[in-house]
Amino acid sequence: MKQMSDLLKKTTPSAPRATKTFPIGRVDGETGLLSLSELQAVSRAAIAELGRERQAARQAAIERAVGRAGIPRRFLHHSFEDYAADSEAQLRALTLAREYAAGFALIRERGNCLLLVGRPGTGKTHLACAILSQVIADGYSGLFLTVSEGLRLIRSTYSPSASQNEVQVFETLTSPDLLVLDEVGVAIGNELTRRAMLFDVLNTRYGQMRPTVLIGNLTAAEMEAYLGERIMERLMDLGSITVPFTWSSHRRRS
Repeated sequence: MKQMSDLLKKTTPSAPRATKTFPIGRVDGETGLLSLSELQAVSRAAIAELGRERQAARQAAIERAVGRAGIPRRFLHHSFEDYAADSEAQLRALTLAREYAAGFALIRERGNCLLLVGRPGTGKTHLACAILSQVIADGYSGLFLTVSEGLRLIRSTYSPSASQNEVQVFETLTSPDLLVLDEVGVAIGNELTRRAMLFDVLNTRYGQMRPTVLIGNLTAAEMEAYLGERIMERLMDLGSITVPFTWSSHRRRS
């Protein structure tokens, strides 16, 4: 008696062997089937194109976020790379700014602040904006504004036609992961009102462990006197760093 396997061999047609060709358009523009190697080349090209599209979309999203952060147009595209560090002191300032941005994940947990103080035109705002741009690119929220702008925002809530109330404006100043506050030391408005606003904002951010970069055309001692003992105690409690900018103005040399 014949084995069942022998019968199956005679009565079952052999399946045709699958060929490794695929009915899609060829990369060389010709018609016909793609070989496996050509299909792999198409797949690599498609993956690379998808990667470029995703990178472009991410870059556009970052640029929109940076634009919304209030960075002045003059400093919008300033970076660490185009900061001119011609002296040891300038290189130290650049290095500290880079390290602050690179280590922001830990800084965000600790709430460490950064005080950039010194003469005008020495690159304080340049480095602060470079820090903020990098922090936003890394996925954190950020805001740049001057002390006078902060005061105007709060005063605007007193108008009957105001679109925001004081609580909402205060949330705008205290909720970002990083706040860059420029022109600290400018005498604008009522001194008691200015000091109260600064204290409320910085004290709230202190309690929430949210870092702040303060920029002022002051010496370290003048900055401390301007902010007052209560604010400085909180900043120092967070392990804040003061960076003096003592060299001559870049603008005058230009």
